[in-house]
This record gives sequence, structure tokens and C-alpha cells, in this order.
Amino acid sequence: MKRQERARAMRAAGTSFDRIAEQTGLSVGYIRNFCGDVERVVKETAATVVRYGAHNGGCSSLSGMQPISMPRITTLHGVLA
Repeated sequence: MKRQERARAMRAAGTSFDRIAEQTGLSVGYIRNFCGDVERVVKETAATVVRYGAHNGGCSSLSGMQPISMPRITTLHGVLA
């Protein structure tokens, strides 16, 4: 596995940029350039529920509906099946 592939896999697993740079021997800036676009997925759990809220990012490309993880209230949201 190449260093770049390993770095992408580590970033997808949630490893920090600094940690990846330390373990692969690449610079932090280089890793941010090709690994910085990995999206985090917000998932519902027994303790949380996902809702979408408006986000004003300052320009049209950064504005929109953003997932928000909130505490689950059983009487409102029910039990996760």
C-alpha cells in the first residue's frame, strides 16, 4: 500500500492530520491537500437523533442544510429500532 493510500485510509478512520503526517513521513500540509475532503457521516444512535438545520456559511456554496446530532428524547423521537 502506498503512503498516500495509507494516509487516506487513516483519515477515513478519523485519524488526525498530525498523526497521519507523523506515521507516514508526509507533511501535514500535503495530507490536508489530498485527505481534507473526507466527509464525516452523522449517524443516529440510541442516545442521539439526526436533524437538519439551516447554516449560513457566508456565501452560497457554504450555506444550506447541515446535519445536527442532538440528544434523543424517547417520548419525542421514539426508540431506535
